[in-house]
Amino acid sequence: MTKPVRFSPPNVKPSLGKPLPGGPTSQGLPATLKEASRRAARKPDSPWGFTLVELLLALGLGLLVAAWLMEALLAQGNLSAKLLDRLHHREFERRARRLIEDDRRLASLATSEPGTQAPACNLAGRQPLLHLQLPNGKPAITWSLGSAPSAIWRGQVLMRCGPAYGLDGQPNLAGSWQNRVVLDQAEGFGIPL
Repeated sequence: MTKPVRFSPPNVKPSLGKPLPGGPTSQGLPATLKEASRRAARKPDSPWGFTLVELLLALGLGLLVAAWLMEALLAQGNLSAKLLDRLHHREFERRARRLIEDDRRLASLATSEPGTQAPACNLAGRQPLLHLQLPNGKPAITWSLGSAPSAIWRGQVLMRCGPAYGLDGQPNLAGSWQNRVVLDQAEGFGIPL
């Protein structure tokens, strides 16, 4: 009969200074532990990190830069809104001039003052800019400039007293004459004769 054999592991005590058996991966652990203990032992007033005064100064400078950028963005937005308003107003002026040219094609006589034929609408103190007499005894088309008929309009208004337009985009000479605002903020709007 044979005797069983017992294997006992060698008595090895690991130490922090000596590498452990088992290869290069186990040798990095003591160095990492040593570095961690060194970091923990640092004094709080060491040069690592920022002081409260430095942090507050950086925060204040950051807020100043943010406020300056916000102000610049708001100024740019206001400038863009004004530019857009001007572009819209120029487009409305172009439309008004096209309407005036369309009315001129209908007229037999154009003048800046109502002559023998009175305007078909009440001008309410507005100055007539263009009076277009139509053939066949139809009432005249009058373009006037003056105060707005209600508070929704800005500044002086350009108004047209003439036939309403139909769904086809043509003036309905058989219908009634209407006095309508065509353009507001029309100060200095001129109509060449």
